[in-house]
Amino acid sequence: MGDNKVRIAIVGGGRTGAPLLEALSALPYIDVVGVADRDVESTGARFAQEHGIFFTEHASVLGAKASEIDLIIEVSGDLSVKPALKEAFRAQGNNETIIVHDLVARLLMTLATGADELVPSLHPYDRGIG
Repeated sequence: MGDNKVRIAIVGGGRTGAPLLEALSALPYIDVVGVADRDVESTGARFAQEHGIFFTEHASVLGAKASEIDLIIEVSGDLSVKPALKEAFRAQGNNETIIVHDLVARLLMTLATGADELVPSLHPYDRGIG
């Protein structure tokens, strides 16, 4: 963690990732350093590009930039992404970047938006540390 800010990247710029990206970007103690989404036209992809946030179509690119990332919020819905990120981290000897899954992302989004109820899961198969 640098400069009293948490450096966050988001994988998935759709129904969960885009609102989370917008909410977290507004907080002064969070530095959104990257967004990955296969769809360059997704809401999250467009938000990143319009706000000068690093964007890539390949989550593995974020894995290669892991020394610049404290948390990766993985809300792509693609069950192959998390294992690929973990492998990229292992290859670099990175054991510091935390991969946040759907439940924690939902909690963060609920807190960031001030909602009275936990936002619903759009990725119910993302369980545990898998």
